[in-house]
Amino acid sequence: MMKRREFLIGSGIAAGASRVWGQLPNHAKLDRIAIMSLCFNPVIKNDANPGDPKRTLEILDLPDMLAERYGVHHVEMQHSHFRSTEPAYLEEFRGRLKKAKSQMNQINLEFGPLNISSPDPVLRLETIDLNKRWIDHAVMLGCPRVMVNQGTLAPEVRQTAIETLKTINAYAKTKKVFVTMENRGGGGGRAGAAAAVPPRPSPSWEVVVEVIKAAGIWANPDVGNFPDEEARAAGLRAMYPMSSGSSHCHYDPERYNEANAIRISKEAGYKGLYSIEAVAANGPDPYAAVQTILDELLRDM
Repeated sequence: MMKRREFLIGSGIAAGASRVWGQLPNHAKLDRIAIMSLCFNPVIKNDANPGDPKRTLEILDLPDMLAERYGVHHVEMQHSHFRSTEPAYLEEFRGRLKKAKSQMNQINLEFGPLNISSPDPVLRLETIDLNKRWIDHAVMLGCPRVMVNQGTLAPEVRQTAIETLKTINAYAKTKKVFVTMENRGGGGGRAGAAAAVPPRPSPSWEVVVEVIKAAGIWANPDVGNFPDEEARAAGLRAMYPMSSGSSHCHYDPERYNEANAIRISKEAGYKGLYSIEAVAANGPDPYAAVQTILDELLRDM
């Protein structure tokens, strides 16, 4: 017969195991979440504002901070947030990722006028060269994908934009890096993604899908960047099957229902990462804004 002490010890172990098991779904969900460095743009230290007391976050500390504060181990970077592209610095950054048991999800490339839609052939050549260099940086960082800035994709430049993108993608394939493109505009939070980029007309999601298909690249669905719910539902159903494993998520309950967007991703069979993109509209505290979106995602996934 089991003694009372043995029973209590056994019950305690079982209860502990039950608690751990109960946490596993959350861990599984956290494994499918990334956080963008863009969220912390107002507090990241940079050379342009060296004395700004609000800028308290050293970018090399980002992987550790995300892991410790949020339990998230996928980091998505704006290219402009790297303090250097020297090999030693990139190796140091990769080491900090490894220390945090994290990995990079994507690098978002925001080169202003150097985008695939430039009507100037010289600027398009410079765009190709710059994107190739960042694909090489992605390889050094162990990052599987880069997201390009598509510019306007206006009808008069669309075909040359596609050809430019094909050239970039051909190089990326030799490096085993995915080239992605997101839908922009529609009231989402990415206007002027890297604060230095001025607003410009954004192509419709239909045009983005057309160009993605024509160039043979991959979609990065952004759940917030649609003009209305009808477009969101149609666009996400088209884009999720074209993803290489990354999608941007915002929090704007007055404009759309995040749970519906996540449901559509599940219906489309999406198994990739949901990358948190908090912006100024989510409040003055970027840490709290990220937590709000994270809580919403954990409820909806």
